[in-house]
Amino acid sequence: MSSITPATSLLLTHNLNANNLSAMSTLERLATGSAINRASENPAGLIASENFAARLNVIQTQISATERNISVLNTQDANLGVTLENISDLDGLVIQSANAGGLTGSEMDAIQTQVTGILTGIDRIASATGIDITNEVTTEMVIGTDETTGDPITETVSLAELARVLETDPEAAQRLVEGARQALVTAQAQVGIEARAAESERRVLEEEQINLARAYSQTRDADYARESSNMIRSQILTQASVYTILAQRQSDGMLLGLLSDITA
Repeated sequence: MSSITPATSLLLTHNLNANNLSAMSTLERLATGSAINRASENPAGLIASENFAARLNVIQTQISATERNISVLNTQDANLGVTLENISDLDGLVIQSANAGGLTGSEMDAIQTQVTGILTGIDRIASATGIDITNEVTTEMVIGTDETTGDPITETVSLAELARVLETDPEAAQRLVEGARQALVTAQAQVGIEARAAESERRVLEEEQINLARAYSQTRDADYARESSNMIRSQILTQASVYTILAQRQSDGMLLGLLSDITA
């Protein structure tokens, strides 16, 4: 007669198989580093983690776009700063030319040549500054007097015509330079405001990215300490189940041998 019933034998075999399956699942999580290797393991966690991953991709795209915008704004700010330095140089030349009584014709020509060269340099970086300073800044220049009324005759001139304005109306030349300076300072301040807003947006996105990455990791990444403990537990239970089955089979064999001796 067997020392264990068929039900007990079935239960022992079931426990052994269950421990083996548990060990295989644990080993898979340790090998892949993922707590969810198939949807059946955690459907809700899979949906949540995929939503996290999709949002992380969107945030990374937004961060990249923001960083490009910041780079453009920083470049624009630098070019505006260079243009302001050029305007300061123009201011010095305008003041120098205003003292026309102490200048020779060749000196005046040299000043106009320098002015033209500076304006050419400003035009070259106009696209990077975002403002066409030489054409957008204008003023009225006196070019003569009406013989009938005695009223001044004026002409609208731009900063691009500064070299010509110097000879005719030094005050108009000064207004052009000052207008250019104010326009550039205003533009640079606006760029600074946009750059600070972009930096703030990037920080907010990066903070959200960190929090989402943490949530994604908690959902999808395997807990190596816990899985290692589960692996050891499964191995111990498997060994215990094997030893129990072997011991009971050995007991059954001894019992059958005893019965054979009795009936012999």
